Amino acid sequence: MRPLLPILFLAVLSGGSAAIAQQSAPDSFQYPSRFNVAGGYNFIDANAPPGSCQCFTMNGGFVSADLNLNSWLGVAGEITAGHATNISSLGQNLTLMTFLAGPRVSWHRGRFTPFGEFLLGGARGTGSYFPTSTSSSSSASGFSYSTGGGVDVRLTERFGIRAFDFQFLRTDLPNGDSDAENQLQVSTGVVFHFGGASGSTENAGAPPMIAPKLNAQVQFGCSVSSQEVAAGDAVQIVGEALTVPEQHDLDYAWTSNAGAVQGQGRMVTIDTKGLAPGNYRVDGRVALASDPSVASRCQVSFRVNRPPSSSSEVAGAQIIIPPGPEGDDFRQHVRDLFFSYDSARLRPEEQAVIAEDAAFLQTHPQLAITIAGYADERGSDEYNQELGTRRAASTMEALAAAGIDRSRIHVLSYGKSKPFCTEETDSCQQRNRRAQLLPGAR
Repeated sequence: MRPLLPILFLAVLSGGSAAIAQQSAPDSFQYPSRFNVAGGYNFIDANAPPGSCQCFTMNGGFVSADLNLNSWLGVAGEITAGHATNISSLGQNLTLMTFLAGPRVSWHRGRFTPFGEFLLGGARGTGSYFPTSTSSSSSASGFSYSTGGGVDVRLTERFGIRAFDFQFLRTDLPNGDSDAENQLQVSTGVVFHFGGASGSTENAGAPPMIAPKLNAQVQFGCSVSSQEVAAGDAVQIVGEALTVPEQHDLDYAWTSNAGAVQGQGRMVTIDTKGLAPGNYRVDGRVALASDPSVASRCQVSFRVNRPPSSSSEVAGAQIIIPPGPEGDDFRQHVRDLFFSYDSARLRPEEQAVIAEDAAFLQTHPQLAITIAGYADERGSDEYNQELGTRRAASTMEALAAAGIDRSRIHVLSYGKSKPFCTEETDSCQQRNRRAQLLPGAR
């Protein structure tokens, strides 16, 4: 009589599932949820060699979880536990647990999701009699696997039932004969769905609203750190891209008649070393990473002048501001900016310095300035040259945001070539990680 109880329970549950499933399923049920957790009752029709079948039944429960990798393939894990009494003429009991995991294949059909799976793992039997060729024990562990399938019925976005799950369960526990047990396992229970279904609508009960499809577009503009530079100084180009109607990943490409372009992405540098005086151009192109045919272009120009006739005009970290009222006033009111290691981002405490520097420059509207970027000695010459440029450009952008016209600002980088300090201490390295503000365009 007892083996009929789970069969009757399954029949009632499946009948109720079928009645519910007659209702129309929301469109979102066509897509799998990302993660599912299930639990419920399981029934095992087992055997215990040696001798003839000596079959017995076992009642218990299960907990399982599965992760959907795509619309049909996922991975599943399951833990089961069951107990049986008087499984042989000797009156032994048995508690059996299995721990299995493996691939699962599923097909989503409205409210119904048929699935099949093959799970591998281990089994643990306790509170029984496990004979071996030399001894016996009341507990044992061994290899186990199961294969089979079932049907889940989805009732709401987050809740459903496991109508049935039939599995062939194999365990390899000592039994004094073949040391292998073949069982039929039948399970039923509830299922909880997590991680919104791909393609689902937020309100499945409301009529679907079909929005017009907008073609992706990208807008692109670029700016130059300085309109005029001396030959040998670096020029930084910054691109600003906007994608509509939503954000997209972008690929940037840069070309120039001024020579090699250093860096990649939205910010690049042109090395003007060796260039003859004259006008030069930089062309930028940005395209959607998902569709390169959707693209936009920008173009900026700059002029290269002859380098300073005297090397004393640019002395790196040792630049001395000329004496006089203007130089003294500049030294008193304009301070340098300092940066964290390997960073071109202004620290929060430097915002007050930016405000002070900008206030001075606003009261001297005819004064042009040079921002020189520096780095500490760690890293290659090329990398630190580019890092110094980014620090100078970051300072320029902060001053521009505070109301200072970019045309008054010239940026350049000395990287690690002209340190302020040469001691091998943290405080010395910090002095070298700076953007130095100087009066006049150099």
